[in-house]
Amino acid sequence: MPLKLLLYLITTILLSPDVRSYDDKTVVIKELVVPDNPSDGDDVTLTCRFELTGYNHRLYTVNWWRGKDQFYTYKGTNYDHKHAYTFRGIQVKKEESTDESVVLKNVSEDTSGVFKCEVMGEGPSFRTAVETKTMTVIVPPKQVEIHSWANPDPPTYRAGETIQINCTARGTKPRAHITWKINGRPVRDLNVVRYADFEDHRGRVTSTLGLRWMAPEYFHNNLARVTCTATVGDHSNAASKDIYLDPASSAAFNHPYGSAGHHLPTTWTIVSLTFFHVVRSLP
Repeated sequence: MPLKLLLYLITTILLSPDVRSYDDKTVVIKELVVPDNPSDGDDVTLTCRFELTGYNHRLYTVNWWRGKDQFYTYKGTNYDHKHAYTFRGIQVKKEESTDESVVLKNVSEDTSGVFKCEVMGEGPSFRTAVETKTMTVIVPPKQVEIHSWANPDPPTYRAGETIQINCTARGTKPRAHITWKINGRPVRDLNVVRYADFEDHRGRVTSTLGLRWMAPEYFHNNLARVTCTATVGDHSNAASKDIYLDPASSAAFNHPYGSAGHHLPTTWTIVSLTFFHVVRSLP
């Protein structure tokens, strides 16, 4: 075969669309959506949006992994597209899953891990794109309790007495961040008492934060509504309790935290009260 003819045939083959398309084909993952901190018991949707470019480039498979466990496959070339596999903490809702998303049912702490989406184009090039993201399932505070040492309950205090209460959030993972408010306002750090956490064999944490202050501070119209909020990730739970001040004991006390216009007794008020008591004591 003449050399010119051979070169012509080789050039024609290399420049044909079917050959050039191998180099033109690409797979790109446009977006990987894996929730950072879903809550224990949630159904979670994982999304892997992708794009295939190039001449006649079709999808071969989309594979989802949690660590070494491949739990879902979508095959673009089969009639039976969806294949799901069960592992510890992994239950796929197959009927709700697609080529770009997979739904996990009732996630738990065991579901946590590094999730990988792998998108592969059809052969012979089998172009592939991979993205990963970590998901950590949290256990939010299901119950928050406020404990008062006073009896009866709800408690009533006299001016000058110390209020002592604790807030406990049980069985969270990771530990809960606890905050106090009184009548909707944050408390000062000097009124907060911190205790050590308790962690059980499952790694779930019970946390307690105390609150101490002396009446009549923080009271408004003889009422202090204490609110404790425990937060884990984006999930919070709160508890509130009303604490009362004995009106008789608070008659000589007012505090800047009370209603507008209430102030500590003025010097003139104290002098007047003193004079009144002296006059009453005269024979």
